Amino acid sequence: MVEETIQTIKQAEKEAGEIAAQADARCEQILSQASGEAEKMKDKILQDAKTEAAAVMDSAAEEGKKVTEKAAGETKEMIRTLREEAGKKKAAAVSDVIAHLI
Repeated sequence: MVEETIQTIKQAEKEAGEIAAQADARCEQILSQASGEAEKMKDKILQDAKTEAAAVMDSAAEEGKKVTEKAAGETKEMIRTLREEAGKKKAAAVSDVIAHLI
């Protein structure tokens, strides 16, 4: 009877050890799987962020190009206007200079 009790206890200890080993293995498996999924999520988030940043950069570059073109057009118009005004005043300036020379 004592031997049966000892045998039962040993069997229970063996089973408990096996259950603990299985639990450890399952825990490692779950952690590994979670780590893999987290890595995939991180990679996706990073890729999405890079894609979004590239789109923002493209948009900013396009906007900058439009602003530059507009400023260049306005500058050309100002230059044209200033040349016209200078041309109108040129004849009067030449006349004034000649009048002062005579």
